[in-house]
Amino acid sequence: MADLLILTDGAAMAGGHRYEDIEKPGGVWTFVEKPSGPAPAGAVPYKFLASLGDVSKPAPFVYTVELEIAAADLPEIFKWYEEEHLPMLTSCPGCIGGTRYQRLDNGVPNLLAAYRFTSPEVNQTPEWIAARSTPWTERLRGSFRSSRRFVRKLV
Repeated sequence: MADLLILTDGAAMAGGHRYEDIEKPGGVWTFVEKPSGPAPAGAVPYKFLASLGDVSKPAPFVYTVELEIAAADLPEIFKWYEEEHLPMLTSCPGCIGGTRYQRLDNGVPNLLAAYRFTSPEVNQTPEWIAARSTPWTERLRGSFRSSRRFVRKLV
């Protein structure tokens, strides 16, 4: 059973929170945490990996980072996220909390990080930029086969 379902067509689902891409109006995703019952057609299922901060309620903004990582590189990526990346990013001003997930349907990208923000500019602060620029981060970027990043607002 999935810990998170994302409906990329913006369809409503009980218990879900809808977020719109602030750069591409109309690009709405519905996030359903701890879903009950069967997943609707087209829903992308994820399992929970880790979280830090307050992830108990929806935030005004969510910054999503999707990564495609080879299976052989996952242990090092998981270590980096747990020991450095997630703690550093969630301690930045304006970041309420963050949660990491792994995709269950073998689709790509296979990893998702969702950071809850108080405002859409949190990922542009000096603290955030510094947290994304550590030597460990720079070394691991070579294992990112692809990445997608979006800031979304609660609608």
